[in-house]
Amino acid sequence: MNTHTPDIECLYGEENSRAEIAIANGQNQEAAQILVSIIDKDSNNWRAYNNLGIISWSTSKWIDAYQLFTKAVSLKGDFEDALVNLFDAALKLRKIEEVSPLFNAAIEMNPSLNDVRIIYETIISMKDEIYQSKRALSIGFYSPVLGEAEKLLEEGNYYAAANKFLESVDTDGPNGPAYCGLGIISFYKQKFHDAYSLFIESIRLSPCDPETYLNLLDVSREIGKTDVAKEIFNVYRKEFPELETIAQNFI
Repeated sequence: MNTHTPDIECLYGEENSRAEIAIANGQNQEAAQILVSIIDKDSNNWRAYNNLGIISWSTSKWIDAYQLFTKAVSLKGDFEDALVNLFDAALKLRKIEEVSPLFNAAIEMNPSLNDVRIIYETIISMKDEIYQSKRALSIGFYSPVLGEAEKLLEEGNYYAAANKFLESVDTDGPNGPAYCGLGIISFYKQKFHDAYSLFIESIRLSPCDPETYLNLLDVSREIGKTDVAKEIFNVYRKEFPELETIAQNFI
């Protein structure tokens, strides 16, 4: 997430800088207090909205983050940091079509925005295939239906959670988190071969989620396919270096 490129037009620059330092140090509550105070005094402070969006993103409040980045861009159409952040949030929520005009408008407003130009050209050239780009796969996918399903799963309501995960597949389209959730439910029900297949499909759709690989490894031990799980992991780790954080488990 991008915090801020110095901009003399934005008010309360010192306060925003203090908030950004707090965010960098993981002090989100302190940063949020500063930022809310700024907005109380200046409701059009685009830098503060962008920073609040970063806090929301860091705490997995994906929809809030998307709305806050959108707000920052609505206040300053060529705010490059917020536009880059909004692109990531739109990938996460599959809302690229909604934000595409904002990138076009930003380039027309400020032709020197090279990163924004690259993003916009990528949006136009890839169309829906952008959700299969390496950046999108690294960011992952979220929808409100998935959020409900994951909450039900945490509560142990497997029947309702399974229905919600299936609803996500129907409404959002096939997605890794839904298949992973269904795999977890199958594992708890000791339907190990079903869980194994579901985790593999989840990895195919969302190859950057470390937890799914660990789930696959667990179920593979139950059905004697540990070597296959390790082979799958080693194939994907070559393309996605972020998976190195769990590599020790696959030795």
